[in-house]
Amino acid sequence: MSNIYHICTYFDFNFLPRGLALYNSIKRYHSDFILYVLAFDGQTFTYLSDLKFDNLKPISISTYNKYFSTSQDKYEDRKQYYFSATPNICLYVLDNYPAVDLLLYLDADVYVYNSLDPLYKELGKSSIAICSHRFHPVFNLLSKNYGRFNVGVNLFRNDKVGRRCLLEWKAECDSWYPNQPGYPLKFFSDQIFLDSWCNRYPEITVIKNIGVDAAPWNISNYKVKSENGQYYLNNSPLIIYHFSSLKKIDSRTWNGNTIFYFASIKGALLEMYKNYIFDVESHGLNNSCVTTLTHTNSFIKRIFYFFGKLFLNETIKGHS
Repeated sequence: MSNIYHICTYFDFNFLPRGLALYNSIKRYHSDFILYVLAFDGQTFTYLSDLKFDNLKPISISTYNKYFSTSQDKYEDRKQYYFSATPNICLYVLDNYPAVDLLLYLDADVYVYNSLDPLYKELGKSSIAICSHRFHPVFNLLSKNYGRFNVGVNLFRNDKVGRRCLLEWKAECDSWYPNQPGYPLKFFSDQIFLDSWCNRYPEITVIKNIGVDAAPWNISNYKVKSENGQYYLNNSPLIIYHFSSLKKIDSRTWNGNTIFYFASIKGALLEMYKNYIFDVESHGLNNSCVTTLTHTNSFIKRIFYFFGKLFLNETIKGHS
């Protein structure tokens, strides 16, 4: 395996500040890496190209569209269309950069807090690595929309099994259509297909390190603490946190949208959110226009949300 970490992601101009924050966080712990970015619009591609970073390789949407035949037409939500690109961008990198022997896919709204070495070490000789949601037990009873695994952090080896997984995942995403028989959701989600991977690909590792892909939906399972500039979940170093659903709601206030997951943003977790927001805001770009995936919440979930608003905090005051 090469000593360079090859990582890919995608985002549009609305998510550009978070993509830049992700890049900063990786660079803080690794010097030998390349971040491949599918830029979903020309503005993003131009911005990233102008940075002229040796370890950041933007991929234009025109190049992507020439390589893959895809369309937003069948998706109700722009974010659903973006989801369909996850296996594609991985395949594009493996096809066009032969030196990549192992590829890490990260959602653009994750943030790296430590060396990624433990993630790669846990992969071992496997061809694929995925992360379970590790939902809070109560939320797990209410959840029917998310599947068993979260797509925000995945590893694929450039071998027969890794490629077969990506090609089959791509085929499933490409063949989806609204109200498809047997598909468990009314909207498109690429990560639902991961539910079958453990049975289909024996050469797979389910990451057990709780510091990898920590997120609003599992953070209430752990005690978050900060010691000497390092964050811990219980006694495990935090490696990657997924700032999913974080939204700016006015000039200084952000909403973490953590109440559905019974998580309150306070203490060391509040410090994490504030520092992340500072990084996102530091680029001087608009952070308010973020596309969200909307779906109907059950009556029970709405009740939990109501009571959560009474007892939990999900807002963060950012910098003016």
